Amino acid sequence: MEYGELGAEGGGGPAGELTPDGLRLYEYAAAVPSFTPTEAGDALGLARPELARALEHLEALRLLRRDADEACRYAVVSPEFAAGQLLWPMERRIRQQSEDVERIRTTFAALGPCYQNGRQGRQRAEVEVLTDLEDVRRLIDGLADNCRTEALHVQPGGARDPEALLKARASMGRLLERGVSSRSIYQHPARYSQHTVEFAEWMMERGAQVRTLADGPDRMLIYDRKVAVVSVQGNSAHALVVYEPNLVAFMVSSFETAWRAAAPFPVGFDREWAKQISDDLRQSIVRLLAEGLDDKSIARRLGMSMRTVQRHVAEIMRTLDAKSRFQTGYLVGLDEVGISDR
Repeated sequence: MEYGELGAEGGGGPAGELTPDGLRLYEYAAAVPSFTPTEAGDALGLARPELARALEHLEALRLLRRDADEACRYAVVSPEFAAGQLLWPMERRIRQQSEDVERIRTTFAALGPCYQNGRQGRQRAEVEVLTDLEDVRRLIDGLADNCRTEALHVQPGGARDPEALLKARASMGRLLERGVSSRSIYQHPARYSQHTVEFAEWMMERGAQVRTLADGPDRMLIYDRKVAVVSVQGNSAHALVVYEPNLVAFMVSSFETAWRAAAPFPVGFDREWAKQISDDLRQSIVRLLAEGLDDKSIARRLGMSMRTVQRHVAEIMRTLDAKSRFQTGYLVGLDEVGISDR
């Protein structure tokens, strides 16, 4: 019987404690060279069940041992020797466990620098800058090919380059064939570009959704809400690749806000939407004039040509009877705060 198994049936109490019967039997055993259960029972006046429990308990505690020549006879064992026999396996296990604890602690402590180096490397990689246009294109193609659930695109700037649209059909086609949800936002002037209209219609025929708005977020592509590619201010050939979850979530939120404000891309020409788009563009130009932007900045912001912006500005000036751009901006500002008498 193992030490940990002793209980009531092994002597009537916890392994380390003796019952009164056990103490009497041990004292008797210490006073005689050896004894049989019958001799001990007669000497102590113990009934057979009580004697059997006491014998079993003392033997389990290594305080009694059987005679090597006569198995029915018992002899006493000193408490010191019995404790050594009983506790040695336990102490060995404790030492082994202590050694295991130290070994594990040392192993894990050695991993600290590796973890810190890895975290630093991960933090550096959460936002990556690509400065080569071909690298950017290869990255976008790879992200599109690995996209499995959703692709979100913001493509400002009006009409898109026909060659770029032609190259985009391959990766976009594979993405849509896999059933990936795709939503794209263009700016209103894209509706007047034949190549962009054909590309938008081609995407919509394959299940994509396309909308336009006058003014919105900068260029960004988001794949599976896990990684985003955004343009670098002042250099369209450079890109930032964002993996940090909180930044990507913020970009998704910006996209959703712009998407709700955008208008569906029309299939075919409709006079009503054409008028609505023209009004939206005019309102955006008015707002940007009030902010003090020049024609070049407005054209870049709204994806329009300088000539178109200048034409709209001239019409706005005529409407307000303004003599200069400064006066136009001032009058527009009055209109916006509701104190103009015009």
